[in-house]
Amino acid sequence: MRSSRRLRWRIGLPAVILVIAALSMAPSRGTVLHLRADGVAVQPGGAVATVPAGSEAAFIPGTSVLSSADRSDPAVAARVDADREWLAEGVIPGHGTRYHAMSERALLDLRALTSSTGALMAAPVTAWKHVWPRDASFAAAAYAVTGHDEEAADVLGFLARVAPADGEWEARYLTDGSGPPDDRPKQLDSAGWVLWSTWLVAQTASPEVAAEVLDVMRPAVIASANAIVGSLQDDGLPEPSSDYWEKDESELTLGVAAPLSLGLRAALALAPRIGVEDPFVWSNAARRLDDAIEREFGAHGYPRTRPDGGADAAVTFLAPPFAASTPEVSDAVRATELALRVPNGGHRPGEAWRKDVDVAWTPETALLALALAGNGDRDDADRLLTFLDDYRTPLGSLPEKVDAEATPASVAPLAWTSSLVLLTLAELEEPLPVVPAAD
Repeated sequence: MRSSRRLRWRIGLPAVILVIAALSMAPSRGTVLHLRADGVAVQPGGAVATVPAGSEAAFIPGTSVLSSADRSDPAVAARVDADREWLAEGVIPGHGTRYHAMSERALLDLRALTSSTGALMAAPVTAWKHVWPRDASFAAAAYAVTGHDEEAADVLGFLARVAPADGEWEARYLTDGSGPPDDRPKQLDSAGWVLWSTWLVAQTASPEVAAEVLDVMRPAVIASANAIVGSLQDDGLPEPSSDYWEKDESELTLGVAAPLSLGLRAALALAPRIGVEDPFVWSNAARRLDDAIEREFGAHGYPRTRPDGGADAAVTFLAPPFAASTPEVSDAVRATELALRVPNGGHRPGEAWRKDVDVAWTPETALLALALAGNGDRDDADRLLTFLDDYRTPLGSLPEKVDAEATPASVAPLAWTSSLVLLTLAELEEPLPVVPAAD
C-alpha cells in the first residue's frame, strides 16, 4: 500500500512541475479596474447626479443635461440654455480641432463639480467628494484662462474661507467648509499650488475680478508664503511631506519641493499687489530653495527623491507654465515621459510607483502633456492629448485611470485631469503666463 502511494506521488510530481512552469510562462492578463461612473449630470434644479458606468446615457449637446430629460419642461429648457450660454461666455481651448469635444466636456464637467459656494469636488463619488486645495487651484486656473473669471473667483473664495491661519493646508476639505473629512496628514505642496493659482487668476482675470481675488486671498497668500519659509531647513529644502501621490513620505520628494518653489515665486510676484512692501524673507527663501533644488535634485536629473528615486511626473512642476524653460528641465521632462510610459500609451506617476504598474494615470499623463506643450514639443503633447481623448468614458468625461486593457477606469470625471487638459490646449494656442524667477 505504501509503495503504491509512493509510485503515485512519483508519477504526479513531474506533472505538477510542468503545470507550474506553464502557468509561470503564461501571459499575465494585466490590471483590470472598475469604472465607477461614466460622468456627472446636472438636473433641472441644479442638483448633481452621478451617471452609472454602462448606463448608455448621452448628453444634450453643449450641456450637462441628459438627453432623456423632458425638454418640454421649462426647468429643463432653462438649464440647457444656461449651459450653452455659459460656454459661449468664455472660450473653448482646442476649438476647431479634434479636441473640441474633450475640451467642451472638461469645461462642463468642471462646472458641474463646482458648487454655488465655490467648493470643487475632485470627483463625484465616495472619497473623492471633497475639496483638495491642489485640484481646486488647478480648476481656478483653468476657469481663468478660459474666460470664466467669476467661477475662478468662487473657487478661490472657498479656499480663502477654509484657509489655515498658519498656512499649513489640510490634504482636503469637506465641501461645506467645516474642516477636513479625516485625520490625513497635512500636505505642504498645497501652499504652493494655492499661491500659484492666485497669481495666475490675478494675471488673467478682468481688473475687477483680480482686485476681488487679491483682497479675499491676501491673508491666505501671506500665511502660505510664511509657512513655506518656515518649512525650509538648513540645507534650503523643506521637510518631508505627503505630495500628490497621497502617501506618507519619510524622504523629501520633488513633488513637494517644486510646488513650494513655485509658491514662493508667486508670492513675490503678488507682494506689491497685496501691500507687502518688503518681502525680503520670501525672496531670500526662494533663492535658497531654488539653489537647493538645482543642487540636490537637478544634479541627478530631477528624480523623485535624492539621489536616485527614479523619474517622477513632478519634474513637470519645474517646466512652463510653472517656471521658465531650461534645457536641463526640458531634457528631464522628455526622459521622464519615456520612462513612465505604460503599454497602453499613458503614464504612471513615477518609476518608484509599485502598484498597478501597467495602469495609466490621466493627471500624470496630462501634466506631461502640459510640460511638453510649454517646452515647444507640440507633436509629443499632441500624442498625449490624443491618448486622453481616446480613452474618455462613453459620456465623454476624463477618468482618473486607463487600465491594462485600455479601458477607462476608477472615477470620472476627475477635476484635476479636466483642468490640466484645458490648460494644455490653451498653452498650445498661446503660451500661458509663467511665474517669474525670484530676483
